[in-house]
Amino acid sequence: MEEVIVHPKVFISYSWDTENGDDEHKKWVRDLATKLRSHGVDVILDQFDLRLGDDLPFFMEQGLTISHLVICICSEKYTEKANAGKKGVGYEKRILANELLNDSDKKFIIPIVRNNHSKKKLPTFLSGSLYVDFDNEDFYNAYRALIERIYNIDTSKKPPLGTCPFVGNTISDEITTKLNIEKVNFCNTNMDGNVSFDYKKNSGLYIIGTSDYSFTTMWSECGINSIYCYRDHIKRIGYNPNYTQIPDKKELKNFDYSSRCKSLKEGEIIVLENSNNRFAAIKILKVKKNNVDIDHLLEFEYKIYDVL
Repeated sequence: MEEVIVHPKVFISYSWDTENGDDEHKKWVRDLATKLRSHGVDVILDQFDLRLGDDLPFFMEQGLTISHLVICICSEKYTEKANAGKKGVGYEKRILANELLNDSDKKFIIPIVRNNHSKKKLPTFLSGSLYVDFDNEDFYNAYRALIERIYNIDTSKKPPLGTCPFVGNTISDEITTKLNIEKVNFCNTNMDGNVSFDYKKNSGLYIIGTSDYSFTTMWSECGINSIYCYRDHIKRIGYNPNYTQIPDKKELKNFDYSSRCKSLKEGEIIVLENSNNRFAAIKILKVKKNNVDIDHLLEFEYKIYDVL
Protein backbone atom coordinates (compact mmCIF):
# COMPACT_ATOMS: atom_id res chain seq x y z
CA MET A 1 0.00 0.00 0.00
CA GLU A 2 1.17 3.51 -0.77
CA GLU A 3 2.28 5.74 2.08
CA VAL A 4 -0.56 7.48 3.91
CA ILE A 5 0.24 11.19 4.30
CA VAL A 6 -1.15 12.59 7.56
CA HIS A 7 -2.33 15.87 5.99
CA PRO A 8 -2.14 15.56 2.21
CA LYS A 9 -1.98 18.92 0.44
CA VAL A 10 -4.58 19.08 -2.33
CA PHE A 11 -5.16 21.87 -4.88
CA ILE A 12 -8.70 22.23 -6.25
CA SER A 13 -8.96 23.35 -9.88
CA TYR A 14 -12.47 24.33 -10.97
CA SER A 15 -14.57 26.82 -12.89
CA TRP A 16 -16.77 29.28 -11.03
CA ASP A 17 -19.66 28.60 -13.47
CA THR A 18 -21.28 31.96 -12.63
CA GLU A 19 -22.04 33.20 -16.14
CA ASN A 20 -25.75 33.44 -15.29
CA GLY A 21 -25.23 34.96 -11.87
CA ASP A 22 -25.70 31.60 -10.12
CA ASP A 23 -23.11 30.91 -7.41
CA GLU A 24 -24.47 27.43 -6.58
CA HIS A 25 -21.55 25.52 -8.14
CA LYS A 26 -18.99 27.80 -6.51
CA LYS A 27 -20.68 27.23 -3.13
CA TRP A 28 -20.74 23.45 -3.73
CA VAL A 29 -16.97 23.48 -4.32
CA ARG A 30 -16.41 25.49 -1.15
CA ASP A 31 -18.60 23.04 0.84
CA LEU A 32 -16.63 20.09 -0.55
CA ALA A 33 -13.33 21.76 0.37
CA THR A 34 -14.65 22.44 3.88
CA LYS A 35 -15.61 18.77 4.32
CA LEU A 36 -12.19 17.64 3.11
CA ARG A 37 -10.42 19.99 5.53
CA SER A 38 -12.57 18.65 8.37
CA HIS A 39 -11.14 15.21 7.52
CA GLY A 40 -7.53 16.33 7.61
CA VAL A 41 -6.98 17.24 3.95
CA ASP A 42 -4.98 20.47 3.56
CA VAL A 43 -7.03 21.94 0.72
CA ILE A 44 -5.73 24.86 -1.33
CA LEU A 45 -8.72 26.76 -2.75
CA ASP A 46 -8.92 30.26 -4.16
CA GLN A 47 -11.96 30.98 -1.98
CA PHE A 48 -9.84 30.23 1.09
CA ASP A 49 -6.36 31.36 0.10
CA LEU A 50 -6.53 34.08 -2.55
CA ARG A 51 -6.66 37.64 -1.21
CA LEU A 52 -7.23 41.00 -2.87
CA GLY A 53 -4.04 42.15 -4.55
CA ASP A 54 -2.55 38.65 -4.83
CA ASP A 55 -0.94 37.53 -8.09
CA LEU A 56 -3.43 35.04 -9.58
CA PRO A 57 -1.01 33.23 -11.94
CA PHE A 58 1.54 32.91 -9.11
CA PHE A 59 -1.17 31.48 -6.81
CA MET A 60 -2.06 28.87 -9.42
CA GLU A 61 1.55 27.96 -10.18
CA GLN A 62 2.56 27.72 -6.52
CA GLY A 63 -0.58 25.82 -5.48
CA LEU A 64 -0.20 23.26 -8.25
CA THR A 65 3.52 22.86 -7.57
CA ILE A 66 3.43 22.29 -3.82
CA SER A 67 0.39 19.98 -3.78
CA HIS A 68 0.53 16.21 -3.45
CA LEU A 69 -2.66 15.90 -5.51
CA VAL A 70 -4.86 18.04 -7.73
CA ILE A 71 -8.65 17.67 -7.80
CA CYS A 72 -10.09 18.82 -11.14
CA ILE A 73 -13.82 19.45 -10.76
CA CYS A 74 -14.96 18.82 -14.31
CA SER A 75 -18.18 20.73 -14.71
CA GLU A 76 -19.46 21.36 -18.21
CA LYS A 77 -17.95 24.87 -18.18
CA TYR A 78 -14.63 23.60 -16.80
CA THR A 79 -14.32 21.08 -19.63
CA GLU A 80 -15.14 23.73 -22.23
CA LYS A 81 -12.65 26.25 -20.80
CA ALA A 82 -9.88 23.67 -20.40
CA ASN A 83 -10.25 22.49 -23.99
CA ALA A 84 -10.37 26.09 -25.28
CA GLY A 85 -7.53 27.25 -22.99
CA LYS A 86 -9.68 30.06 -21.61
CA LYS A 87 -9.24 32.07 -18.39
CA GLY A 88 -7.85 30.61 -15.17
CA VAL A 89 -8.98 27.08 -16.00
CA GLY A 90 -7.05 27.22 -19.26
CA TYR A 91 -3.95 28.48 -17.44
CA GLU A 92 -4.15 25.70 -14.86
CA LYS A 93 -4.71 23.18 -17.65
CA ARG A 94 -1.51 24.30 -19.37
CA ILE A 95 0.45 23.86 -16.14
CA LEU A 96 -1.05 20.40 -15.53
CA ALA A 97 -0.59 19.37 -19.16
CA ASN A 98 3.07 20.37 -18.93
CA GLU A 99 3.44 18.28 -15.77
CA LEU A 100 1.88 15.34 -17.59
CA LEU A 101 4.25 15.74 -20.53
CA ASN A 102 7.24 15.76 -18.19
CA ASP A 103 6.01 12.95 -15.96
CA SER A 104 3.68 10.93 -18.23
CA ASP A 105 1.72 10.07 -15.08
CA LYS A 106 -1.84 11.18 -14.31
CA LYS A 107 -1.87 9.63 -10.85
CA PHE A 108 -1.52 12.99 -9.13
CA ILE A 109 -4.77 14.25 -10.72
CA ILE A 110 -8.18 13.18 -9.39
CA PRO A 111 -11.00 14.13 -11.78
CA ILE A 112 -14.44 14.82 -10.33
CA VAL A 113 -17.54 15.11 -12.52
CA ARG A 114 -20.09 17.53 -11.13
CA ASN A 115 -22.60 19.86 -12.81
CA ASN A 116 -21.80 18.20 -16.12
CA HIS A 117 -24.59 16.62 -18.14
CA SER A 118 -22.84 16.68 -21.50
CA LYS A 119 -21.54 13.56 -23.22
CA LYS A 120 -17.94 14.74 -22.83
CA LYS A 121 -17.32 14.46 -19.09
CA LEU A 122 -13.56 15.18 -19.03
CA PRO A 123 -11.33 17.69 -20.81
CA THR A 124 -9.09 16.26 -23.50
CA PHE A 125 -5.92 16.32 -21.39
CA LEU A 126 -7.61 13.95 -18.89
CA SER A 127 -9.20 11.63 -21.43
CA GLY A 128 -9.24 8.02 -20.29
CA SER A 129 -8.91 8.84 -16.59
CA LEU A 130 -11.17 7.23 -14.01
CA TYR A 131 -13.27 9.83 -12.23
CA VAL A 132 -15.64 10.24 -9.29
CA ASP A 133 -19.15 11.04 -10.51
CA PHE A 134 -20.92 13.36 -8.07
CA ASP A 135 -23.79 13.86 -10.53
CA ASN A 136 -24.97 10.26 -10.70
CA GLU A 137 -23.72 8.70 -7.46
CA ASP A 138 -24.93 9.10 -3.89
CA PHE A 139 -22.91 11.94 -2.34
CA TYR A 140 -21.71 9.82 0.59
CA ASN A 141 -20.40 7.01 -1.65
CA ALA A 142 -18.77 9.46 -4.06
CA TYR A 143 -17.19 11.44 -1.21
CA ARG A 144 -15.93 8.29 0.45
CA ALA A 145 -14.34 7.11 -2.82
CA LEU A 146 -12.66 10.52 -3.13
CA ILE A 147 -11.23 10.64 0.38
CA GLU A 148 -10.09 7.00 0.20
CA ARG A 149 -8.16 7.89 -2.95
CA ILE A 150 -6.64 10.98 -1.31
CA TYR A 151 -5.39 8.92 1.65
CA ASN A 152 -4.45 5.88 -0.50
CA ILE A 153 -6.87 3.80 1.55
CA ASP A 154 -8.40 2.45 -1.66
CA THR A 155 -5.28 0.37 -2.26
CA SER A 156 -5.65 -1.39 1.12
CA LYS A 157 -8.81 -3.11 -0.14
CA LYS A 158 -6.75 -5.24 -2.50
CA PRO A 159 -6.37 -8.66 -0.85
CA PRO A 160 -2.77 -9.66 -0.03
CA LEU A 161 -1.02 -12.29 -2.11
CA GLY A 162 -1.06 -15.75 -0.64
CA THR A 163 1.22 -18.68 -1.41
CA CYS A 164 0.98 -21.24 -4.17
CA PRO A 165 -1.28 -24.09 -2.95
CA PHE A 166 0.71 -26.72 -4.88
CA VAL A 167 3.54 -27.18 -2.41
CA GLY A 168 4.75 -30.63 -3.49
CA ASN A 169 3.72 -34.14 -4.46
CA THR A 170 3.84 -36.12 -1.22
CA ILE A 171 0.60 -37.35 0.36
CA SER A 172 1.02 -34.80 3.15
CA ASP A 173 1.49 -32.00 0.63
CA GLU A 174 -1.54 -33.14 -1.35
CA ILE A 175 -3.66 -32.98 1.81
CA THR A 176 -2.32 -29.48 2.56
CA THR A 177 -3.07 -28.40 -1.02
CA LYS A 178 -6.62 -29.74 -0.77
CA LEU A 179 -7.23 -27.89 2.50
CA ASN A 180 -5.79 -24.63 1.13
CA ILE A 181 -7.99 -24.75 -1.96
CA GLU A 182 -11.09 -25.66 0.05
CA LYS A 183 -10.66 -22.48 2.12
CA VAL A 184 -12.20 -20.47 -0.73
CA ASN A 185 -15.50 -22.09 0.29
CA PHE A 186 -15.23 -20.37 3.67
CA CYS A 187 -14.84 -16.77 2.55
CA ASN A 188 -17.07 -14.05 1.11
CA THR A 189 -15.38 -10.69 0.42
CA ASN A 190 -18.62 -8.77 -0.28
CA MET A 191 -19.82 -6.09 2.15
CA ASP A 192 -23.17 -7.90 2.54
CA GLY A 193 -24.85 -11.08 1.42
CA ASN A 194 -25.99 -14.58 2.38
CA VAL A 195 -23.61 -17.47 3.01
CA SER A 196 -24.02 -21.17 3.83
CA PHE A 197 -21.34 -23.65 4.83
CA ASP A 198 -20.57 -26.72 6.91
CA TYR A 199 -19.73 -25.26 10.32
CA LYS A 200 -17.89 -28.45 11.37
CA LYS A 201 -15.24 -27.90 8.70
CA ASN A 202 -12.35 -25.37 8.53
CA SER A 203 -12.22 -25.31 12.36
CA GLY A 204 -15.60 -23.55 12.33
CA LEU A 205 -14.11 -20.43 10.71
CA TYR A 206 -15.75 -18.32 8.02
CA ILE A 207 -14.37 -14.97 6.78
CA ILE A 208 -16.59 -12.14 5.62
CA GLY A 209 -15.32 -8.87 4.09
CA THR A 210 -11.76 -7.92 3.19
CA SER A 211 -8.83 -5.80 4.40
CA ASP A 212 -9.90 -3.42 7.23
CA TYR A 213 -13.46 -4.70 6.83
CA SER A 214 -12.55 -8.36 7.32
CA PHE A 215 -14.15 -10.48 10.07
CA THR A 216 -13.07 -14.04 10.91
CA THR A 217 -16.20 -15.57 12.40
CA MET A 218 -15.97 -18.73 14.51
CA TRP A 219 -18.81 -21.22 15.10
CA SER A 220 -19.44 -24.54 16.80
CA GLU A 221 -22.22 -27.02 17.39
CA CYS A 222 -24.98 -26.15 19.85
CA GLY A 223 -28.60 -27.36 19.69
CA ILE A 224 -30.67 -28.59 16.76
CA ASN A 225 -31.62 -25.08 15.58
CA SER A 226 -28.91 -23.09 17.34
CA ILE A 227 -25.20 -22.36 17.01
CA TYR A 228 -22.38 -21.00 19.16
CA CYS A 229 -20.59 -17.85 17.95
CA TYR A 230 -17.16 -16.92 19.41
CA ARG A 231 -15.09 -13.74 19.55
CA ASP A 232 -11.74 -15.59 19.46
CA HIS A 233 -10.61 -14.12 16.13
CA ILE A 234 -12.16 -10.67 16.44
CA LYS A 235 -12.31 -7.94 19.07
CA ARG A 236 -15.89 -8.24 20.38
CA ILE A 237 -19.28 -9.83 19.76
CA GLY A 238 -22.51 -8.09 20.73
CA TYR A 239 -25.90 -9.62 21.51
CA ASN A 240 -29.38 -8.26 22.12
CA PRO A 241 -32.32 -10.72 22.15
CA ASN A 242 -34.75 -7.94 21.21
CA TYR A 243 -33.35 -7.67 17.67
CA THR A 244 -34.54 -9.98 14.89
CA GLN A 245 -33.57 -7.71 11.96
CA ILE A 246 -30.19 -6.31 10.90
CA PRO A 247 -29.84 -3.13 13.00
CA ASP A 248 -29.12 0.36 11.79
CA LYS A 249 -25.55 1.46 12.60
CA LYS A 250 -26.93 3.93 15.17
CA GLU A 251 -28.38 0.95 17.07
CA LEU A 252 -25.10 -0.95 17.47
CA LYS A 253 -24.56 0.66 20.87
CA ASN A 254 -27.66 -1.18 22.13
CA PHE A 255 -25.87 -4.55 22.10
CA ASP A 256 -24.06 -6.25 25.00
CA TYR A 257 -20.41 -6.86 24.10
CA SER A 258 -19.26 -8.49 27.35
CA SER A 259 -19.32 -12.19 26.37
CA ARG A 260 -16.75 -14.38 24.65
CA CYS A 261 -19.39 -16.76 23.29
CA LYS A 262 -23.10 -16.61 22.53
CA SER A 263 -25.67 -19.27 21.69
CA LEU A 264 -27.86 -18.09 18.81
CA LYS A 265 -31.14 -19.47 17.56
CA GLU A 266 -32.49 -19.15 14.04
CA GLY A 267 -33.68 -15.58 13.49
CA GLU A 268 -31.37 -14.00 16.09
CA ILE A 269 -28.70 -11.34 15.52
CA ILE A 270 -25.04 -11.12 16.52
CA VAL A 271 -22.89 -7.99 16.04
CA LEU A 272 -19.14 -8.25 15.46
CA GLU A 273 -16.37 -5.69 15.97
CA ASN A 274 -12.94 -6.38 14.47
CA SER A 275 -9.51 -5.10 15.49
CA ASN A 276 -9.90 -2.15 13.08
CA ASN A 277 -13.03 -1.03 14.96
CA ARG A 278 -15.29 -1.91 12.03
CA PHE A 279 -18.66 -3.50 12.66
CA ALA A 280 -20.74 -6.22 11.04
CA ALA A 281 -24.13 -7.74 11.89
CA ILE A 282 -25.14 -11.34 11.24
CA LYS A 283 -28.65 -12.83 11.26
CA ILE A 284 -28.87 -16.60 11.67
CA LEU A 285 -31.17 -17.98 8.97
CA LYS A 286 -30.77 -21.75 9.28
CA VAL A 287 -28.89 -24.27 11.41
CA LYS A 288 -28.91 -27.92 10.39
CA LYS A 289 -27.32 -30.66 12.51
CA ASN A 290 -27.00 -34.19 11.13
CA ASN A 291 -26.94 -37.35 13.20
CA VAL A 292 -23.82 -38.40 11.33
CA ASP A 293 -20.85 -36.06 11.57
CA ILE A 294 -21.00 -34.67 8.01
CA ASP A 295 -22.97 -32.07 6.08
CA HIS A 296 -23.83 -29.78 8.98
CA LEU A 297 -25.19 -26.47 7.75
CA LEU A 298 -25.08 -22.86 8.94
CA GLU A 299 -26.74 -20.24 6.79
CA PHE A 300 -26.66 -16.55 7.71
CA GLU A 301 -27.28 -13.11 6.29
CA TYR A 302 -24.73 -10.39 7.03
CA LYS A 303 -24.02 -6.70 6.59
CA ILE A 304 -20.69 -4.91 7.08
CA TYR A 305 -21.11 -1.28 8.05
CA ASP A 306 -19.21 1.13 5.82
CA VAL A 307 -18.58 3.79 8.46
CA LEU A 308 -16.44 6.88 7.69
